Amino acid sequence: MENQIDLGRLRKSEWIGGIIYWPIFLFGAPLLAALAVSALWPTADAALWLSRTNFIYCLINAAALVLIFFRYLKAQLLRLQERGWRLFADLGIGYAAYYGLSIAAGYVISLLMQLFSTPYLNANQDAVEESLRVLPVLVILESLLLAPTAEELLTRGLIFGTLRRRSRILAYALSMLAFSLAHCVSNLPYQPFAVTLIDVVTYLPAGFVLAWVYERSGTIWTSVFLHAVINGVALLLQAAIR
Repeated sequence: MENQIDLGRLRKSEWIGGIIYWPIFLFGAPLLAALAVSALWPTADAALWLSRTNFIYCLINAAALVLIFFRYLKAQLLRLQERGWRLFADLGIGYAAYYGLSIAAGYVISLLMQLFSTPYLNANQDAVEESLRVLPVLVILESLLLAPTAEELLTRGLIFGTLRRRSRILAYALSMLAFSLAHCVSNLPYQPFAVTLIDVVTYLPAGFVLAWVYERSGTIWTSVFLHAVINGVALLLQAAIR
């Protein structure tokens, strides 16, 4: 199985660029986005400011990573064309797997909440719901285009694609963990360990399935598209509930 599908190799410059960008992604880009919005797009409305900052953060990441991985993305696009109509099967099976694993993760989360006697609210989900209220068009852009591209390049393209040649288990484990932590690292100083643990579990199903469809299809674009589908369905559900 390991050698049946070649995921394509990153050039040394792309690998180094991706490694260097990880701390920027986690810490530098959020600060830069906050400074840019405060200076160039200011507002006294806290919800509006946060929504603008999140959008600029996603825009910075997507632009920087597309620049770093441009050759890789172009090569992966050729692989996507070779995949043809099988892409739709990849997306359908992938979303079904995600849905099933999310239900299982929900049971684990319930057990953790009972074990630690703690309530749980997903801070990221709350932020998205608030942003949908004030800047829906920008939220759609960042959720369906910017965030999936940036996150897939860093977690699946860089981490999973590189480690898979050495150990599939390690590739899945580290890419899933990195994906989960990337979604909750900004909240670490403000929440208990139990909440962070639940946050990690919440994102593990997507982390696994996105790596699996990447491996199944042989192109990073499949995981980008599935990531967009997962985010899009979540947005539709949030809009319907409002």
